[in-house]
Amino acid sequence: MSTKFINHEFLLRLRSVFRKKSSMEVISEAIMHIEALPELEQILAQPDSLPEDCRRFFLPMPLEGEDLLVGRDDSFKLLDEALRHWQNGHPTSVAVVGPQGCGKTSLINCFQKRQQGQVILRGDLERRLRSDKSVVEFFCQFFQIDPPIDDVEELIRRLMEVEPRIVILEGAHNILLRVIGARKAAETFLYVILRTRRRHFWLLACRRLPWNNMERHIGASRYFSHVLPIDLLPEDVLRDALKLRLENCGLQTTFCSPDESERGRQLAEGQEEKERAFYRGILANSGSNFSSALYFLLLCSRYERNTKSLFLSPPNRLDIAFLKDMDRLHLMTLAELAGHGVLSVGEHLEIFRVTEARSKMTLEYLEQLKLIELIVDRNNSNEKTYDLLPFIHHSVTSALEQLNLLY
Repeated sequence: MSTKFINHEFLLRLRSVFRKKSSMEVISEAIMHIEALPELEQILAQPDSLPEDCRRFFLPMPLEGEDLLVGRDDSFKLLDEALRHWQNGHPTSVAVVGPQGCGKTSLINCFQKRQQGQVILRGDLERRLRSDKSVVEFFCQFFQIDPPIDDVEELIRRLMEVEPRIVILEGAHNILLRVIGARKAAETFLYVILRTRRRHFWLLACRRLPWNNMERHIGASRYFSHVLPIDLLPEDVLRDALKLRLENCGLQTTFCSPDESERGRQLAEGQEEKERAFYRGILANSGSNFSSALYFLLLCSRYERNTKSLFLSPPNRLDIAFLKDMDRLHLMTLAELAGHGVLSVGEHLEIFRVTEARSKMTLEYLEQLKLIELIVDRNNSNEKTYDLLPFIHHSVTSALEQLNLLY
């Protein structure tokens, strides 16, 4: 056998050794299909789900206190600075902008809790504003102006007579619908804030993609003295935030490899490697979106009642490759949902200029694929409104960006 052949064979073997993946890495490459993801209620209904007194540490819900809040010190500093700016007599309005599930509501909850003795008015823009009339009606109802009025300038005059207060509004994605004629309502809404922001401290929360649309179409940032971006937490900080919850839940935690979980055995050896594999899987599926990370943390948890122990195994890789093969209308519907925050059936048919039946079919199909979810409109039970499913929001929007459908 020639030396040349021996060297070639040796190189092939050497390359195979270095390319070989650990058993945990191979196992973790199993696919998790989006349509197979259970709802939160289904996870909590499992016999090995978490006990009631531990669930608050795992549920993807906004925080009410700062005990579990991580990585937002700079955001508090900016909010405190803006509040002092207003208290010193300067016109002040703040836009808190970030992707869905990044923790905007948790930050605002904690900020509000710090404001002892302040008069605070808080609400949610639950429906799209489509006209000057709807803007005036919203503010009259929100500020409890009675009898209601129908003139913007009179509304501003009345708001300037109200006791100064901190005004918190979430759901600012509902300010603008990108169709002909809807821009005027958004501009009227922001004009009211602009005229009254010396009297009241305005704090609005808006999802990032709708905010980007409003910035392009109406220059939304011009109406705010402060724009506070709430970014996704860096991976190391998000990992620390998840660890903090595990440490505070009061349960003994053991990390498992997928095959141990399937066999019902949890081996104590290699905990560091298994822990790293667990967080790699959580971060990969969530895209560092905290709400999504909590969902997958809950999904991958198994509680053993006899020992009061929690076993955690890494999730399979979330499959979103099928998105690129969807037809144009379905992809554009997902993009418009992301860009508007939510869409009703009526808004969908108005944007795409299709029949009502076609809009209903499109949205129903995406809901059955578990890409979007039906949300309840307390003001109009007859109009179906949809949102991207929170736990896969980052995965879907990332795929749409790769297809150049979002920017």
